[in-house]
Amino acid sequence: MADGAGSPVPYRRRTLVVSALAFLALGGLVALYGPLFPALRERFGVGVDQVGTVVSAHFVGSLAAVVVAGELLRRLGYRPVLVAGAALLTAGLAGLVPAPTWTLFLASAGVAGVGFGLVQVAVNLLVARTFRGTAAPALNLINAVFGAGAVLSPVLVAATSPRPAPVILTLTTLAALVLVAVATLKVVPVPPAARTEREPVPWGIVAAFVLLYFGYVSAEVGVTSWSTEHLTPTLGPAVGAAVPGVYWATLTVGRLVAAAVTSRVRPGRVLTTGLAVAALALLGATYAPAAPVLYGLVGLALAPTFATGLAWLAEKLPQRAEQVSPAVFAAAAVGPIATAPLVGVALSRFGPAAVPTTLAALAGLAFLSAVWLRRRR
Repeated sequence: MADGAGSPVPYRRRTLVVSALAFLALGGLVALYGPLFPALRERFGVGVDQVGTVVSAHFVGSLAAVVVAGELLRRLGYRPVLVAGAALLTAGLAGLVPAPTWTLFLASAGVAGVGFGLVQVAVNLLVARTFRGTAAPALNLINAVFGAGAVLSPVLVAATSPRPAPVILTLTTLAALVLVAVATLKVVPVPPAARTEREPVPWGIVAAFVLLYFGYVSAEVGVTSWSTEHLTPTLGPAVGAAVPGVYWATLTVGRLVAAAVTSRVRPGRVLTTGLAVAALALLGATYAPAAPVLYGLVGLALAPTFATGLAWLAEKLPQRAEQVSPAVFAAAAVGPIATAPLVGVALSRFGPAAVPTTLAALAGLAFLSAVWLRRRR
């Protein structure tokens, strides 16, 4: 075990390798279900209106895990939560292939979602505490690996179509390796003891991080969800369909670049600069001919936000990271759910240009939160 001040260099490296392995599996899982929709409809005889419930089952399980993960980490420590999360992830994935009914398939997806949520929170905080003081580069690196998994999974599904079982079994094996790896980590940081009730929680800082992640994730997911609707009427379906892929590619590349940049630049400056550029690029995207390039710039600008923001949270609230992080992760999950209908309403009332304008407002909310946090010591 190690305390909250960090771990020796060899164990940092081992933790980073295990974390990257875990995030490769998580990225592969989060991008798995959509490409499987045609095979699932044929296998279980469900309609288009039903097949999407597998994504809901995954994210309901994940959100439930996120809500309790912080308290579990504080009470039990990192190793038990990581082992439980990896075991649930493995079990859920293992149940997808042999599931004889749609109900059991959904149940397996829900179990995998719970494992996903526990591993996601625990690994992010484990890296933040293991690399305390220099966590931003490490967090950006493992989140880049997450992006690589999200890119590779649909490609593998397409390559093995119409038999997706090899891809699911590959992810199951990867999750099992994560289980073994986290169970054998020799040095794991210990979460700090809970503060006394006489020491108040700095709710202003917590609220600012919640708003930052709410706005950022809403804008990030909004580009993926709505850029095609924005561009198809003016640039055609081919360009509209291609832009989300370009956006994800720049997002992944941006996280690799951020791993180098954040080792030299403070988190607050990285976040305020990136969010400002993203908001301005989204406003510029109202001019449709320039939008494909500008959406790619948005991906680069937003890329460091999730990981760097978490490292910044651990710096500002070192004794409360495990306590308050579930609120931040929940805001990240709820943001797109709450704002997607608003973007849809804006699109229907004001036309395609309303998409980047609305997303720019959400990125602006995140930017203002980051500015306030920079001024708050």
